[in-house]
Amino acid sequence: MRMMTAAIILASALLSLPCSAVVLVRDGQPEATIVVPAGASATVEFAAAELARYIELISGVALPVVAEGEAVEGVVVQVGPVETDQSEAIVLHVGDDGVRIGGDGDRGTLFAVYRFLEVALGCRWLALDQEFVPTSATVDVPPMDLTTAPAFDMRTFVARQTEKRVWGMKIGMNGFFTAEDVETTGGGYYLPAEVPMCHAYHLVIPAEEYFDDHPEWFPLVGGQRKPGALHASQLCVTANGLADEFARRVIEMFDVDPDLKVMSISPNDGYGWCECEECSALDERLCGSRTTQQGLSGERAFRGDRVFWFANEVAGRVAKVHPDKLLLVLAYVNYAERPDTIVPASNVVPWLCHYAPADYSRPIADPTSEPNAQFNSLLVPWAESAPHLLFYAYVSKSMWWRLPRPVMHTFAADVKHLHDLGIRRYYCQSTLYDWPLDGPLYYVIAKLLWDPSQDPDAIAADWVQHMFGPAAADMSTFYAAVEDSIRESGQSFSDNPPRHVPGLYSPEDLARAKGHIEAALISAADDEVALERVQQVEEIFRYGRHMIAALEAADEFQQQPSMELLADVREQYDIAWEIYPYRYSKRFFDGIKMSAQLGVLTSGFGDAEEKGERTCWNSDETGVGDNRSGWATFHLELEDTERAVRLEMDVWGTSELSSIVINTGGERKGYDAGGIWTPVKPTEPLSGEEQWDTLVFTIPVDLLAPEKTTQTIGFGGSDSQVWVARIRYEQIEDAE
Repeated sequence: MRMMTAAIILASALLSLPCSAVVLVRDGQPEATIVVPAGASATVEFAAAELARYIELISGVALPVVAEGEAVEGVVVQVGPVETDQSEAIVLHVGDDGVRIGGDGDRGTLFAVYRFLEVALGCRWLALDQEFVPTSATVDVPPMDLTTAPAFDMRTFVARQTEKRVWGMKIGMNGFFTAEDVETTGGGYYLPAEVPMCHAYHLVIPAEEYFDDHPEWFPLVGGQRKPGALHASQLCVTANGLADEFARRVIEMFDVDPDLKVMSISPNDGYGWCECEECSALDERLCGSRTTQQGLSGERAFRGDRVFWFANEVAGRVAKVHPDKLLLVLAYVNYAERPDTIVPASNVVPWLCHYAPADYSRPIADPTSEPNAQFNSLLVPWAESAPHLLFYAYVSKSMWWRLPRPVMHTFAADVKHLHDLGIRRYYCQSTLYDWPLDGPLYYVIAKLLWDPSQDPDAIAADWVQHMFGPAAADMSTFYAAVEDSIRESGQSFSDNPPRHVPGLYSPEDLARAKGHIEAALISAADDEVALERVQQVEEIFRYGRHMIAALEAADEFQQQPSMELLADVREQYDIAWEIYPYRYSKRFFDGIKMSAQLGVLTSGFGDAEEKGERTCWNSDETGVGDNRSGWATFHLELEDTERAVRLEMDVWGTSELSSIVINTGGERKGYDAGGIWTPVKPTEPLSGEEQWDTLVFTIPVDLLAPEKTTQTIGFGGSDSQVWVARIRYEQIEDAE
């Protein structure tokens, strides 16, 4: 038996009301008229048109839509705003006196139409371009009185593409849309075209426009002013005139578009913080220049007070002109914690990212997860001091390489946890295109953001039934087996497949899931729509199984390199790539293949190139001229640390390489995290000619990481260009 959502259960319970069903279409003939208020807004007219369109899809009959005061025939179906005391509330009434579909304002009315189509007529908006619309020559509606309002007042998916925006509104989201949608969404939330993303410094104060005249507005890093950029370069927030110009630009965007409600004024991605005396003094005054463990690379300087101090400086200026507008400010990596002394202004909305640390195998509130316990310890103080914050959920992580990622129950628990903490704003970083991979995940989240008291399993069961029809039973057991495959291991995972996949999945459960989806293909054979949907899920699952096998073989290869394991890695990866050429995995596996050709285990190299009739690899994987480190490393597998190492590298003669560095401490940490890297020069320098040179290095015993069988060597960095074709090494008795 198909399980029902809470809204359907409520509507069904009301069937005992003392009236019969109201007929809108009988045997292919219209018996109702849709009526909108005279002078209705574009949103309300669109809502009525959507109601008529879906009734026609169901029955083949187009009901007339008229304005109040015009002639009507049959049952009156009123569509329009009603007075409510809750934002975006919807009101549905079906009785002897007709049908009333209304809501709080224009947007509430549109939500009410879609909810009516769902609970009264059985429509479902399952995913992008995937919907369920029943068919019947007669459309009758059971008696009901339903009033409900969303629990979260900001409910957003990344939704700038048209198909995402359309689905988001049908499922009850209220942003992020675009300025183009204002008339048909009742004024949902959206970001301005000039700053369409969360990272904003580089867009509000673009370097190409300001750097020449105001280099002092950009960060002083390593003694030099660097242009602001999306990655790893911020602003000098204490610079004279910067806050004035930043606020002027923000005010201008709100002036140009009166419907714009929010925009981000957040830092750029990554780090690259200004090191000038004024910014350093600000950190010392506000938070004692303390450090934080939040972020991707260990302990770093805490920047939360600096970020929100500058946000308040801008917000104060903006509020004088636009006091009702909201400014979003990320709380992220080394500024994720609540500031020590700065309290965000009333028009500043902290945008807290569940990232680094994060564990997707367990809910945030699960104390058995160390990463999530650490994150929860900063979430709770934020919720206590700023319940108006916007929560940033990484609902789909591009770096997870489209592998099976059963996180529906995890995110469902997180939504409930946030609601319990008093948080009412939720943002999903999500592709939305990945429904074959993620199943009912997006659908469940959207439903819970409206009513977190609902049972996620009941919502998911309803989704599976309407998505797969005759194959629903087999698909339910498929999803259960995939979820069990990770639950069995109890292992945490975040956003790094090469590190987290080995040991994560139960092979037995994956085999069981394979059997269930093969059965689903048979069950769906006579239903064209269901079969196509099952095939899409089967394809991405098949890709995932081969990618998992490739990653597990790669892990074995890195621990104990062998040509046999390398062949296994390449076979499994090549099969996965043929099914789905996912670009995020390419660099890692190219590195595995490169290891066989270079002769050592590697990381951080660029793509293969040709120089002097030899295949080689550059030390700078991020590209020339981007001011990023481009740091390359390779690993030497040694029998012991009691003998020195003789190392040969075939290097292109014009490369920028004067020495390598060995990780003497053995902990593989960067310099800023306390890592010990000792330089070693070659016996003879590079020739400087367009030719292949062989550099010889001798690494004495006292520079080796003690008792480590794997030694790590680094080189490159600071945008330097080094081309290497082959690395050879051997242990020798002494360094003479």
